[in-house]
Amino acid sequence: MIARRNLPMLLAPLAAGPALAQAPADYRWRVMRNGTAIGTHNISFTERGGERITVSENLVTPRVMGVVVFRYEHRLTEVSRGGRFVSVRSSLNRNGAITEVEAQAGAQGVTLRGPEGALNLPAQAVPLAWWEPQRFGGSVPLFGTTTGKPLDLRWTREALGQGVRWRTAGEIEAVLEFDASGRWTAYQVKGDDGSTVIYAAA
Repeated sequence: MIARRNLPMLLAPLAAGPALAQAPADYRWRVMRNGTAIGTHNISFTERGGERITVSENLVTPRVMGVVVFRYEHRLTEVSRGGRFVSVRSSLNRNGAITEVEAQAGAQGVTLRGPEGALNLPAQAVPLAWWEPQRFGGSVPLFGTTTGKPLDLRWTREALGQGVRWRTAGEIEAVLEFDASGRWTAYQVKGDDGSTVIYAAA
């Protein structure tokens, strides 16, 4: 989802209908740097009319002596159906600079619209989402929801007890952990300034 230059981390409304599958439990994270909370990242899931709606809200406002010195507000809404990507809308406010990104799956592939215009991506293309480990490993083309561009990442997978640890390098240097059920349990990433940002369960 996020090019490294865009932040030291990662770091849509539908027709009413009955839920056909139980949505995953939501995630509530505190964003930490050098032992200090600098923001939050919350992800919620709902099922409506056979579609899953994922809403991610990442708000980071580090302070020095009580004064906000950096502002990063990234909100996105993704729609999927039967486990397949349908659409995503993303809005990033980085210190007042707004970046809007949209993508829509269609018969001819995925149309991605960002700051530099429209791109046509393969039908398998999906947004990078840290809570979706089935998208990792280079199995599908990934694009960033804060840049509107394809991502070039290198992945390493290793066993972690009954779970798994993923490492990514390239545009983003991050480490993620998942338990045996596929539940996201840990995240850390190298920031623009070289510091390490860590997620802690809220």
